[in-house]
Amino acid sequence: MPVRSLLVCLFVLLAPKHALGADQAFAQNFLAGSKQIVRFPVGDPAAMTVVGPLADTLSGMDFNPGASVLWAVNFTSQTLGTVNLASGAYTPSVTLQDPCCITAFTVDPVGGTLYVSRGDEFVYSLDPATGQTIKQAAGAPAGAQISALAMDCSGRMFAANGDPNAANVYDVDLGGSPTLVGFPGYASATSLEFDNDTGTLYGWFFASGMGNTASTHATLDTSTAQATPLAQIEGKFRMAVRNTCFRIFTDDFDG
Repeated sequence: MPVRSLLVCLFVLLAPKHALGADQAFAQNFLAGSKQIVRFPVGDPAAMTVVGPLADTLSGMDFNPGASVLWAVNFTSQTLGTVNLASGAYTPSVTLQDPCCITAFTVDPVGGTLYVSRGDEFVYSLDPATGQTIKQAAGAPAGAQISALAMDCSGRMFAANGDPNAANVYDVDLGGSPTLVGFPGYASATSLEFDNDTGTLYGWFFASGMGNTASTHATLDTSTAQATPLAQIEGKFRMAVRNTCFRIFTDDFDG
């Protein structure tokens, strides 16, 4: 049995039999003059509430497979750590060991491996015990500037090129070369994240300049990358969705 399939089976057997409650998205919102951790129902950022202030800048955040730990990469302190879900406080775990700076972050929702990018075209694994990274593959063509990563329950990874002049989304092959998915219709992705319950891919886009101070929240078609806007909210966002792969797998097995 392939390693990932074995992990999926173990996850289904060991995962909690009760839902986490109404699924919540957590994000850091960069507002003019302040930063804060917020939460909102998945797909409904208009219902956003403030968890607490966080003065440092996060390069990315995502949950562990059990959705109990919110990992985050802290750009200000150059550390990897965790965000408290009740207060928004950040606790560092380890100092990042490689050259600055991480620009995108995601966690394998089944295996738990941490993946990052450094503003180039490559995807790296990040060791949470040492803070070191290992290059895995090109996640986008040469010259790209990956600004967001997301991985789904099947192991499929997406990377967004943050270059506003080439703002495409790519399907990342950790054992080969990236494949173009398409252009979302929006540039400057700051976050990509899967809803593990439904497989829906969400994104945040912040087009700086010309007085813009708001971000567009959208769903993305995983076949074409075409974005469907849901809301425009003041600020700039890095997001993580709190749910597991458990329900999507049990639905598959029961169906």
